[in-house]
Amino acid sequence: MGATIGITRWRMEQLSWASARDAMRRFNIIPRRNAAAALVLAAMAGSMMSDQAYAAPPGSNEIRIGNTAPYTGPASAYGVIAKVISAYLDKVNAEGGINGRKVNMITYDDAYDPNKTMEMTRKLVEDDQVLFTLGTIGTNTNAAIQPYLNSKKVPQLFALSGAAAWDQPREFPWTMGFLPTYTAEAQIFAQYILENHPRSRIAVLYQEDGMGKEYLKGLKDGLGGKVAIVAEAPYKVSDTNIDAQMAKLKASNADVFIEFTTPKFAIMAIRRSVELGWRPHHFVASIANSYSAVIQPAGPQNAEGLLSAAYRLEGEDAVAAGDVAFREWSAFMQRYVPSVSKTNGQAVLGYLVSRTLVEVLKNCGDDLSRENIMKQARAIKGIQLPMMVQGILINTSPSDHAPIEQMRMMRFTNGNWQHFGPVRSGIDPGAVSDSFKTIFKYGTATKRDLANQLNANTVSLMTGSFGSTYAQVGADLASVLDNGTALRILPVMGRGSVQAVADILLLRGVDAGIVRKDTLAYLDRKDFAKDIRNQFVYVAKMFNEEMHVLAPRTITNMRELDGKTVVVDLPDSSTFVTAINVFERLGIRPHLIYQEPRLAVDMLRKGEVDAIVAIEGKPLQWLNQVNDRNLHLVPVDYAKTLQEEYLPSKLSSTDYPGLVPDGGYVETVAAEAVLASYNWAPNSDRYRRLSLLVDTMFDKVAQLQRPPFHPKWREMAPRATVSGWTRFKAAQEWLDRNMPPGAAVSAASGAVPAPVAAPAAAAFSPQERDPLYREFLEWRASRAKAGANR
Repeated sequence: MGATIGITRWRMEQLSWASARDAMRRFNIIPRRNAAAALVLAAMAGSMMSDQAYAAPPGSNEIRIGNTAPYTGPASAYGVIAKVISAYLDKVNAEGGINGRKVNMITYDDAYDPNKTMEMTRKLVEDDQVLFTLGTIGTNTNAAIQPYLNSKKVPQLFALSGAAAWDQPREFPWTMGFLPTYTAEAQIFAQYILENHPRSRIAVLYQEDGMGKEYLKGLKDGLGGKVAIVAEAPYKVSDTNIDAQMAKLKASNADVFIEFTTPKFAIMAIRRSVELGWRPHHFVASIANSYSAVIQPAGPQNAEGLLSAAYRLEGEDAVAAGDVAFREWSAFMQRYVPSVSKTNGQAVLGYLVSRTLVEVLKNCGDDLSRENIMKQARAIKGIQLPMMVQGILINTSPSDHAPIEQMRMMRFTNGNWQHFGPVRSGIDPGAVSDSFKTIFKYGTATKRDLANQLNANTVSLMTGSFGSTYAQVGADLASVLDNGTALRILPVMGRGSVQAVADILLLRGVDAGIVRKDTLAYLDRKDFAKDIRNQFVYVAKMFNEEMHVLAPRTITNMRELDGKTVVVDLPDSSTFVTAINVFERLGIRPHLIYQEPRLAVDMLRKGEVDAIVAIEGKPLQWLNQVNDRNLHLVPVDYAKTLQEEYLPSKLSSTDYPGLVPDGGYVETVAAEAVLASYNWAPNSDRYRRLSLLVDTMFDKVAQLQRPPFHPKWREMAPRATVSGWTRFKAAQEWLDRNMPPGAAVSAASGAVPAPVAAPAAAAFSPQERDPLYREFLEWRASRAKAGANR
């Protein structure tokens, strides 16, 4: 029975018994009686077969991929795309497969219903265990499965819709589109109009949904207000005619008519324009320029002079394709899908998707992990495919998930589409700049409206001095979380923990900051800030910051710093507070020098100071550049007086190869850094903005914990509590929803991963582990001391 599953599922679900039998013969499969019976039942029951999981786990000689397509329903004409893809993979397998492996495409009928698409995609991933999905057709159908596939880290390759949503690698790194976006195509129309009809009046007919609105927005952005759109007329897909819309558009006296429609309404618009005696320069979208699906039913005589844009060739355009490419295309269609007409543009699209997929899989070599498949899909460079318009290349990158961004204008003349003019790009390189976009909008919006839009979702984050851990963490947050006007993180260079506390309390516009737990405790203990525990809340514990004490080798322990001259950073810094707190708790009274540690190394070498203290996340860049045999890192014992506010830590030779002997380490202590804010009222705008930061950051912790971001992100433990302080309400609510106490959390689930812990402590939360670890260290120290006294 297992062999029969190698036949693609659409054949088993959609074809008659005779057709299935013929398909089996083609695959050289001889079913046993129970297999034949299963096929008979499948033919009788139709898609009921898809509800059972027949597939075995993929073998080492198999590349198993998944697809859903509208073989039935209102968009059944698009089912041709999947049939051609499946047929092309049959051809590849007949020629030996890819890198010695057969490609098994399992495809189900989703009837163009997003709910069905979701159901079938789950089956593909969880039951059929496909490596990735390919060529799902439609905007709403792809949108339905995009969050699921990204949460599972399953590549969603070559989504067949022109929506811009498939080119958002930061938000959806596992999704990639294929077609030129609606926006890009509309901008190409705009380029042509600006060059050839700069004084025209434009009328637009568009479908009243996301597709039509994206087209319209792209046109307006491309025109930039330089040519007037004098009339707009939307229609609904349920409309039986567009007579009223066409009458309105004609009455506008427009001399350019652009329709962003699907084939059914394109046919109506072409015919009605002629009936009304209105013959403007007429543009039709590429999704509705098929000869067989639109021009022929509308009447070629009515379409004379029609304008459009294309990236692919017509299936019988032998001249444009070239002899070799056209012969190869024709031979494939005739042998593998003879029932599909070569004039069907959807067949060409299926052919192009197949050819691109084969290139990606070949480049994967023997590494068929989902990560490598996505890596190779992001690394397509300058591919020119047969049956594509000459000069249009397929390119992708980690920041560009839109393989095709170019098109060429064409005109319907004497019964044929004829390409003319240069290959045009629908992407303005300057458009990737949010600042350019803002400046562009400045010319079309009031200053007040634009300012409100830009400020609504901007969060100011107080960090640290240049080169500090805080500053790098702030930069990381901006890199990962910034999302145009939806959220912008504005890291502000600060002076450290004490200044950050003051800025959060007093400085206008500061929403949050990175501070140290011991700074808050010190201020509270010294009563420097009245009722600070009620004014301050924390979002999450961020990471630990190690105490570095750099001194000549003549100083062997912290006690020897009593009365010595010690650099402790500027008076507003994090190091300053932690240093004086540690010295106070150890009963050490040095003479303090307030200087940035990185600027004091020369003073130390000259003997002008006796030690430098720096308390930041390891490794410190400036300290790694110190390679002086006369200097070393002084150990900081984990004394009982430090255990209330600090954690034990080590500085290894890996951290500082120039200061710690190979394989060795220096014991020290670490202070806890937290993301904190003022305790804003829940109904305030500041609370809303901070909530936006919280939701987005917690969702992206897993991404921040990977290179190239600061290694300290790996210590972030969202669930860890900061004893004695109150968590920001929205942060606690997020944790209650997504990481309830006792819930198993793993990277595979797409949730924020828990911090790495030793197996023996895995059952305990981070806050429970700290006291246990401290007790263990005390026990270890007492055992060592007892052994030394024997």
